[in-house]
Amino acid sequence: MKNTVSEKVPFWLDPKKRAILFQFITLCMVGLLGYYLVSNTLHNLEKQSIATGFGFIHQESSFEIGESLIDYSAASSYGRALIVGALNTLYVSFVGIIITVILGTFIGVARLSTNWLVSRLAAIFIEVMQNIPVLL
Repeated sequence: MKNTVSEKVPFWLDPKKRAILFQFITLCMVGLLGYYLVSNTLHNLEKQSIATGFGFIHQESSFEIGESLIDYSAASSYGRALIVGALNTLYVSFVGIIITVILGTFIGVARLSTNWLVSRLAAIFIEVMQNIPVLL
């Protein structure tokens, strides 16, 4: 028969309880570190009279952006500049995806070609493009 009375193990010898305690201590330390960093940053910014927040968003930006999908001038606000930047990013990403799909399809078909020269040139292109990040 099994003994129904379980022995009481001190928490420092129980791995599960000890793991929970260590996780709690680590969480508290991370929280205190985060609090210190935020409060120290805010104190130093206040000491140097540097404003925080998004109050600048409605101020005049006074700089030009080369190309934009919507109207933008140097008299526009910083918020408008952020919107123009986001739209330019989306546009360039979309164009890049389209060009990459076309080029990738072309190179993939060339790699599968029965023509030895076309297949090898495509293979060399693929190997070079795959290994450029390693070279950088």
